[in-house]
Amino acid sequence: MTAAHGDVPSLLGAWAAGACPPGEAARVAEHLAECPSCMAESRALATATAFLGEPAGPPPPALRDRIMSAARSRRAPAPDVPDVPAFAAPYAAQVATLDALLAELAPADWSTTVIYDWTVQDVVAHLAAVDGLLHEQLGDEDPGPVGGEADVDARTASAIAYERARTPERTRTAWRSRSGALCERLAASGASPERQVRLRFRAPLDGAFIARAFETWVHTADIAAAVGRGVPDPLPRHLHAMADLGVRVLPVALAIRSGGGAEGAARVVLDGPGGGEWLVPLGGDGADAPPVVTLELGVMEFCLLAADRREPGAVRVDIGGDVALGRRLLESASAFAGP
Repeated sequence: MTAAHGDVPSLLGAWAAGACPPGEAARVAEHLAECPSCMAESRALATATAFLGEPAGPPPPALRDRIMSAARSRRAPAPDVPDVPAFAAPYAAQVATLDALLAELAPADWSTTVIYDWTVQDVVAHLAAVDGLLHEQLGDEDPGPVGGEADVDARTASAIAYERARTPERTRTAWRSRSGALCERLAASGASPERQVRLRFRAPLDGAFIARAFETWVHTADIAAAVGRGVPDPLPRHLHAMADLGVRVLPVALAIRSGGGAEGAARVVLDGPGGGEWLVPLGGDGADAPPVVTLELGVMEFCLLAADRREPGAVRVDIGGDVALGRRLLESASAFAGP
């Protein structure tokens, strides 16, 4: 599969069966209009061109089974995840999304540089290292090569060095088993969401799992972009949980980046599926005072800004009230972003 085709070849079977979400269906249709080879494959999958554009009803069972079998041969179905607490559901979903993407990769894709000097394999090793740290704090021994190391950066460096001597498939298996064990641990133990854990910063367990979901999503998107694939956006309720975390830490992020906080409150309005509106106390009597600044931008843009995947000056945002403070907040939003 080439970058010119993006993820369209992996979607053709589902598209022919009418199983693609509207956004993916539109992307496939646009590509087919310009790509004879993918158009020919879509016709073979559906066996009749008339069916491709016919919304009158489902295909015959035998045809649907054949189409879905072809689709699954290109993209493996996401693995089942246990019934985790609601706060961990975004994490479980992002793990499943990343695992489905990794299942598609050719051997050469794993050596593609993704971010910094990290390859795909290195990024997966990093995710496994940090997940293992959380695993240990829930009372289980991390089976990886860096058990007991509490510093995220040192742990990551050791994990990457170790995994570079192994095959990509073994790295993927190690990460997936660790993330799956985390979900199973939560499902079995009913751990309190208020329990304190420490990754880069100390946080309650529910916040830590939202942070893990956030990072897993961001690195999934990093990998997909590097290898020319596409991945779906998080579910709106999951994206909202990530945005909520990013908004709530803005006061601390501002203090870290600016060397001090601010008086009053900020009103943050994030547009789009998964968005919402927040009144965030920045300091002083901010909890009871009217907002001194309003930020209005897209929820996806805000999350990418918080993940350090958008430059503050490049974000499309409406700032009301104290514009200088609004700019400081935008520049501080990525204070908690890690590698």
